[in-house]
Amino acid sequence: MDKTLAELAHEIEAAFELTEDLSTRARGALQARIADLPANLNFESTDEVLGIVHKYLPGWSIQIRGTATRPNGHWHCSLRKSDIRDNDQYVGIGNGPTLSHALLAAILFAVAQSH
Repeated sequence: MDKTLAELAHEIEAAFELTEDLSTRARGALQARIADLPANLNFESTDEVLGIVHKYLPGWSIQIRGTATRPNGHWHCSLRKSDIRDNDQYVGIGNGPTLSHALLAAILFAVAQSH
């Protein structure tokens, strides 16, 4: 497991907002592992973060649970290669105050395990 990515994912899970620093660090970490990741992604946008899963983890199953409250919803997201088996080698699980935070953390955890 890439501990630097895991630590970044934990920071994102705990943050009420994605600061410019956190966004820049997440973008850099993902670009180091995903060659054609667009430079202008808005990580606060759930649609754009879902787009990362769609493009770079195609076919992965996404499970989302949460409470839609601001500023501290309680969102949980899990990414799996398959929803048929529960023994996938690479799994991303993220939590956060917003859905985009939980999704981004789950992506970072999945990438951290695969490298």
